[in-house]
Amino acid sequence: MSEAAATQRPYKAAPVSVDLLKLAGVLKDFGLGTPLAVAELPGGGAWSFRVDRIKGPPLVLKAFDDAHPHATGKETYASRLLRDLDVPMTRFVASDESRTRLPFRYTIANYLPGRQVMTFKDEPDVADLYRQMGAMLRKLHTVRVDGYGSFGADGVVNPAATNAEFVDRFFLHGFDRFRHYGGGEALAQQLEAIVADHADIVAHSRGAVFAHDDFQPNNVLAERDARGRLQLTGLLDFGNAKASDPVCDLAKALFCSEHDAPGSGPAIREGYGLIDHPDPDAALWIYLLLHRLTMWWWLRHVGVIREGERHDLIVDLEAMAAQKRA
Repeated sequence: MSEAAATQRPYKAAPVSVDLLKLAGVLKDFGLGTPLAVAELPGGGAWSFRVDRIKGPPLVLKAFDDAHPHATGKETYASRLLRDLDVPMTRFVASDESRTRLPFRYTIANYLPGRQVMTFKDEPDVADLYRQMGAMLRKLHTVRVDGYGSFGADGVVNPAATNAEFVDRFFLHGFDRFRHYGGGEALAQQLEAIVADHADIVAHSRGAVFAHDDFQPNNVLAERDARGRLQLTGLLDFGNAKASDPVCDLAKALFCSEHDAPGSGPAIREGYGLIDHPDPDAALWIYLLLHRLTMWWWLRHVGVIREGERHDLIVDLEAMAAQKRA
């Protein structure tokens, strides 16, 4: 399941309003012209707005609340890592943490054309977009990063030297949260045993790369070209971006995409191409366990999954435990 799969979410930030006069001062200060109109954009946990200008193409203003104290720096750093990559994507032109110009922290970026790939899911040729998504993700994974870990404003925060160390941290925290939110001790122990049995799978990594960590049909834009063919037009939202193993990020992309657009996984994997791992299916499987575990406790944390609810993610995790026992 994607963390940004719908326009409205229970964990979306509190609504913000944009004063056009104050925004005019902001754009003037940054040499970005004069705003003409502001319109809310769909999706995501933060509030984003299209800003039309008297001269020049539109911009995107993204507002951040106190729940994401390092988001502006993290997103701009992630974008800078990709600055030389031939991928249509969000490119930031300004950011401000001070709250002196506007009553919230914000970034300003280019406006990308097109609609979310999710809106094309019933088109007969949508598999073309999914294959393009796989190829785009492959490009992202050519960007090497020193150390494994989450991005901050100036680089990887508390980097792990190896993938095994990084994944161990994730699982340790994940199982702690899984138990805390009532995932069940017996299931937790079964899953922990599976992780221990796959230590050799996780130990193999070709190195840390740029990982979007929320690469799915709601965060990629597309449109039809002059000949009517579907083409990707933009990559959005670097809020989850980190440095991780590429197979781990591919597994997250397949997990989220299959939830939002069932059947998209095989075409994404086809577009991605050869997976650099001696046992790619086993690697995707163990990373899928990681992502399902993490998504379950996160959705419990934000209230999407209610206490005591038997959610599909628990059913999936139980099936993985049973599959291992069989």
